[in-house]
Amino acid sequence: MKVLASISLLAALISLAIGIVARLMVVPITFAPGIEIEARAFLAFTNTCLLIAITLILLGIARKKQ
Repeated sequence: MKVLASISLLAALISLAIGIVARLMVVPITFAPGIEIEARAFLAFTNTCLLIAITLILLGIARKKQ
């Protein structure tokens, strides 16, 4: 659980950094021709990763108490 939570936190930090850069540039980030992702999508992905990390950490704590 700890490894998955760490991976999720790392993905959230990277996504947050890219989302902030995209928001400051006020243009979508282009990965390939025709594939543009806006800052809002990166920040939503950040929220999801953080929620997954919180859930995994709390699940690990709950399993230790049993």
